[in-house]
Amino acid sequence: MRRSSGSIAFFSPPPLPGDAGAIWSVIKGSIEGIEDDVGAMKAAFEAVVAGVKRSNMDRGRAFLLDFDHTLFDTDRFFWVDVRAAFARFAIDAKIWEESYGVVWPTGYSLDKHLEHLARQGPVADSVAAELKGVLRERFADLRSYLFPDSEPFLKRLQREGVSCFLLSFGDPDWQAYKVTRARISGFFQEVFFTGREQAKAEVVEALAGRFARLDMVDNDPRELDRVKARLTQINTIWITRVPAEALESPDSAVRERFREARNYATLTPEFSHRRCTTLDEVTW
Repeated sequence: MRRSSGSIAFFSPPPLPGDAGAIWSVIKGSIEGIEDDVGAMKAAFEAVVAGVKRSNMDRGRAFLLDFDHTLFDTDRFFWVDVRAAFARFAIDAKIWEESYGVVWPTGYSLDKHLEHLARQGPVADSVAAELKGVLRERFADLRSYLFPDSEPFLKRLQREGVSCFLLSFGDPDWQAYKVTRARISGFFQEVFFTGREQAKAEVVEALAGRFARLDMVDNDPRELDRVKARLTQINTIWITRVPAEALESPDSAVRERFREARNYATLTPEFSHRRCTTLDEVTW
């Protein structure tokens, strides 16, 4: 069951360590008359964080992995195949892209995107329902969109007993759909989804006290910068899945194939991060 704390959704929280149960009792007792489930989940999350900061139970090594453009080929999934599947609905490409840009900063989901288009007029409610049906039928199994090295890397971590967390930006329901259909949720000790930028660094900070070493792999250097600004001891790894020849290619098909990933690959980070192009280069 997914729980939420503000804009952070997470699954299967670890048992409350030490005196965290007492902390939770204090928090619970101090909140009287709250019937809002979101408020209750927020209190629960804060209790977990308080317990995590006091815990020395893991003290090993752990990895925090991003999903989109790190484990999952999001450009091929969304900008190539989903877009092609929707082509028969003749939605204007410019309107589709502009509306995507409006929705993305809040944590993208197809539902949000279609709701925005319906409000603006280009897509009728009946068409939006058809689009959702196409998504369910054509994209029920997303394992083929995992990068070839993703599952072997996760299996290697699992085999060697290294804890692994998934930490992903995006609408929780949309991210859960992709992760679940990609069949990899079972590899993670815990899964965090957030629709708020900068929230990743807050999750990393909460986990930092549990492990002697944390390695974070992400395709967005800005997320890695935010973590480094708070926790200089975290090992940050900037992965770029775009072939070198595609970064400057004038070919529109190539640019579309790596539409979003190219943008991340050309950013200038504030801090130094280890660079890699595959997970095979990540060692411990």
